[in-house]
Amino acid sequence: MRKLFILVGLILLVAGSAAAQDYPKAEIFGGYQFIRFNPGGGATGSNCQGGAGSVAGNLNHWFGVVGDFGACKVTGLPSGSSAHLVNYLFGPKLTYRSHGRLSPFAQVLFGGERISASATGFGSTSDSSFAMAFGGGADYEMTNHVAIRLIQAEYLYTKFGGTHQNNGRISAGIVYRWGK
Repeated sequence: MRKLFILVGLILLVAGSAAAQDYPKAEIFGGYQFIRFNPGGGATGSNCQGGAGSVAGNLNHWFGVVGDFGACKVTGLPSGSSAHLVNYLFGPKLTYRSHGRLSPFAQVLFGGERISASATGFGSTSDSSFAMAFGGGADYEMTNHVAIRLIQAEYLYTKFGGTHQNNGRISAGIVYRWGK
């Protein structure tokens, strides 16, 4: 947590030098998502793979607001069982836009996550939970309108069934930007 605050502080300090630069007014991201879901309570963790997307509106060259969405299928479950996670998170995003093509960012997101599971002979169930994610990543600008999200790595907290889950989330993909 301390490292996140240090990173955010550094971004704020150096962001002033980029004030005169152009920045995209809006960004749409789509790509692959991997979550290491740790159910807690002594249960074994699972991998969850699927898609991720986000929409960001940049209020200036370093500060924006983002809506982040993802869905994935839990892998490695016994035959006849399946589970899916859907997350929907919102919050601030800080981006350092230098003179180069690389734009690192940090974000803190709050929202919810829904899990749906079914097993042959047992039926299906679902539950929703508060969710919180914080982390960051880096976009590499290919053109004025297209960037590659090299990585987005985050700690993802949920609380299903009264048990805390400490999960990791990684995503990568394509960012379309406009208004620059």
